[in-house]
Amino acid sequence: MKLLLLLTTSFPYDNGEEFLLNEVKYIRGFDKVLICPCNLKKDSAVTKKLPDFVSCHPLKTTDSGKGAYASLLCKPYIWGEMNRLLKSGSFTTAKAHEMLFFMKRAFEIYEALSKIEDLRSADEVTIYSYWLFDAAAAGVLLANDLKRQGKKVLQISRAHRFDIYNEFAKYNYIPMRKFILEHIDRVLPCSASGAEYIRAQFPQYAEKIQPAFLGTTDHGVKQGSRENGFHIVSCSFMVPVKRLHLIVKALEKADFPILWTHIGSGPLSDEIKAMASKLPSCIQTEWKGQMDNASIMNYYKTTEISAFVNVSASEGIPVSIMEISSFGVPVIATDVGGTGEAVLTGENGYLLPADFSPEMLLARLRTLKELPDGEYARLCQNARSLWDEKFNAQRNYEKFYKEINQ
Repeated sequence: MKLLLLLTTSFPYDNGEEFLLNEVKYIRGFDKVLICPCNLKKDSAVTKKLPDFVSCHPLKTTDSGKGAYASLLCKPYIWGEMNRLLKSGSFTTAKAHEMLFFMKRAFEIYEALSKIEDLRSADEVTIYSYWLFDAAAAGVLLANDLKRQGKKVLQISRAHRFDIYNEFAKYNYIPMRKFILEHIDRVLPCSASGAEYIRAQFPQYAEKIQPAFLGTTDHGVKQGSRENGFHIVSCSFMVPVKRLHLIVKALEKADFPILWTHIGSGPLSDEIKAMASKLPSCIQTEWKGQMDNASIMNYYKTTEISAFVNVSASEGIPVSIMEISSFGVPVIATDVGGTGEAVLTGENGYLLPADFSPEMLLARLRTLKELPDGEYARLCQNARSLWDEKFNAQRNYEKFYKEINQ
């Protein structure tokens, strides 16, 4: 039997990892597919419907307690990581504790995975972690076990943002990266810039690291519109990294009519709405709150949208940009992470520097509003074309599963 173990954080439970819905229906080449959410809460609830050929095996991990730290200190790869930190001059007790906690959690996930009954009857196992983090480390431990049993094993991992860039990690440190890269077969960051970042840190494993774009579903041909006014949309969780206050700051200076719709909620919701309540009379705001993905896609399909705005301080490649691009809507976004691979200035929208000023955003909005109809139509057509070339779910995921099956 050929078995796929897909290790997620919580999918198909709770909120988050919504974009996996675009991928799982394209899984091919396995006799059995198990999705294993590794970090469920006590009150977690199933929120996504899986294809009939995919099963969910929620992991029941057990806290191994403080005694687990002592056993970890007997592992040679733990001391190897300690030595690497010491030699690089970056060792701190805080990082050492973070690393031990990380591996304690990896062992708890590994213990739960090793109890999966289907592993006994499987001849070939593909271990696929959606994040290059603790579940990937658990995958290394499991893969070593299965190989000792004579099974054929492939271990791969995607990587997105927090699991790529040290500067966004606690203590600027992602634990056990060398240990994982040494043992894993392939690492597939969602952007070329993410792949290059990991390669630059660990050039000895460069051949294992190749970008693999995510993708979104085709909901039909459509394009942006300015016919009934200038309508901009943003879609994100309302948290500091999304910097929605900078959209408000830009609109404070606007002297032409704009309707701004935001999709999403979060801890900064009240604060952003309070700021926006003081915008000039030419600005209208619309707060859609949290919407499921199907509702968002229906909104894009049935609403005239002139531009999409994303001003995050950090990104992998935003799936939200892929989604809106498939509807032929130009994008204004910050040049962070791999966003520059999805937005090309003057082609399908405009990139802003990461430290842009509100005046720069407003200037780009004005440019889009005042573009001749032919130029605006060209941006819309290019948005759709670039999505089809790079981020078409059917093309990307069929290729992905074909390659890992080979």
